[in-house]
Amino acid sequence: MSMNKTFVILGCHRSASSLVAKALHEAGVHMGDELLSGLPDNPEGHFEDMDFLKKNVELLGGNIWNDVDRELTDADTSALIAAKNVHPLWGWKDPRTVLTIEKYYDHLDDPIIIGLFRKPELVAKSMARRGDISEVDALALAKAYNRKIIDFLSEHFL
Repeated sequence: MSMNKTFVILGCHRSASSLVAKALHEAGVHMGDELLSGLPDNPEGHFEDMDFLKKNVELLGGNIWNDVDRELTDADTSALIAAKNVHPLWGWKDPRTVLTIEKYYDHLDDPIIIGLFRKPELVAKSMARRGDISEVDALALAKAYNRKIIDFLSEHFL
């Protein structure tokens, strides 16, 4: 059994997950060797481990983030977990993990799951401002992500 601690951030896009990941990073939690850089809508960076982002894209069969009922592939996650578990404190954040967490969970020793919830209406407004989804669709998506987080936490922690 590992003595390392793993932090997994689960939250919809635009739910302050980058803020929480940055705080963990600054507190000494290894959030990845190669992190997704900042963009105009998130200039300080996303603090997303590119290895987990790529694995999530593989699991989802593409750069899918708006299909919460997508069938996942059987891509192996144990090797990625083992490679990251060399740090005493480590973790990752990628909003797609809300959709893929079940593929990782059994490979984690006593993870700390950080579930983030922000008012879906505010998430929807923020997502719509980026221009890649309508506010109506973003509201439904934010609620669906929240439901996925609640279902996961209920199944494994209640």
